[in-house]
Amino acid sequence: MNIIRKIVRHSEYTAEMVIENPSIARSARAGHFVMVRFTPDCPRIPFTIVDASPADGTFTIIIHKGARLADLIGSLHEDYRIGDVLGPLGQAFEIRNYGTVVCCGDGVGFVPIIPVIKALKQAGNRVVTILSEFTSETSCLRANVEPYSDVILHSSEEMATLELIDRVLTDEKVDLTVITGPTPMMKAIAECTRVRQIPTRCILNMVMLDGVGLCGICRVMVDGKRMLTCIDGPVFDAHHVDFDQLQNRQRHFV
Repeated sequence: MNIIRKIVRHSEYTAEMVIENPSIARSARAGHFVMVRFTPDCPRIPFTIVDASPADGTFTIIIHKGARLADLIGSLHEDYRIGDVLGPLGQAFEIRNYGTVVCCGDGVGFVPIIPVIKALKQAGNRVVTILSEFTSETSCLRANVEPYSDVILHSSEEMATLELIDRVLTDEKVDLTVITGPTPMMKAIAECTRVRQIPTRCILNMVMLDGVGLCGICRVMVDGKRMLTCIDGPVFDAHHVDFDQLQNRQRHFV
């Protein structure tokens, strides 16, 4: 239980990890996450369940330096037994055939949207994926979503993410937009889709201590009500999220 069965290092700071836990593998759905404590002196850290194989009893996460694990990544290895894994947690994404769905994220912050892209494609949607500029750290992201994307676009210095999604929304008849990544980017895209009256879901990636609603630091205002990302999310209607309040709160944890 909680044994690393496979680890692939995509860069010095990014690794993809397959963990054995049959219970989590059976229950995981797109949008779920786990709280992982690799060692007794390591804090619990939330990770999106990128993939799950009930037949093998395993699930997959992607870890990176942004998760305060730069030093730990190099020491992890296959057959390593993780100290503590809790999950699956959160509310699953509502998967159905919406039509054409644009999925957009930025850098390693794109990870939470990976399982959603896969599930949406398997439900019959046409999926347009927008990634940040291609780097060694984001190469694993493209590999995970390419088989499930009808179109993959990369933002660049010449065309920022917001400009690119604005072009896609102009050229395509889009039925749903799914966004994740930095709060300012999500706010800007949500305003862009609000004007066009395109339903938009955001997947929040918040600092958490326990993942079960006890600490309260992952709270966010949605439609004027206080919600907890770990229990009520991480998926919310982006047109009802108070991104200004969210950004102010996040400054306390930088």
